[in-house]
Amino acid sequence: MTETFAPSPTRTDTAAARRAAFLPCLILLAGFLVVSVAMEALLLTLGTTGTAVDIAIWIRCTLVLGSALILLLFAISAFRGSRPAWVRIRIISPIVVVAVVVIVSIPGFLPDWVRVEQAICGALVLPVAILANRPLMRAVFPKGV
Repeated sequence: MTETFAPSPTRTDTAAARRAAFLPCLILLAGFLVVSVAMEALLLTLGTTGTAVDIAIWIRCTLVLGSALILLLFAISAFRGSRPAWVRIRIISPIVVVAVVVIVSIPGFLPDWVRVEQAICGALVLPVAILANRPLMRAVFPKGV
């Protein structure tokens, strides 16, 4: 009697499933970086044309740019299969969203045009925080692999 077994998923199947599941996160975080770089370019342009930009805006936008770069680097690593990078995204992305919500909600702290940019950044990271914590992601980033 011959037994037939369903083929077990191969490493390539798992890698393809991981990339497919994680691709939206990668795209959203790339958008987050693009928006952050565009804001820094705008701040530089304003500064070189003589328009005064408050130091709080420079600091906040630079921190957001740094978080965008770090999250994108982790996302690239997770896309390639790094479970620790995925875990870092699971932890950092909700923190970034909360920080954006807090900063944007402080009345008078930032001008409206900066608040809009910050809200856009938060809107790009929020789905990442949700997607990275879904059971599907746990399945494509198993422990011990």
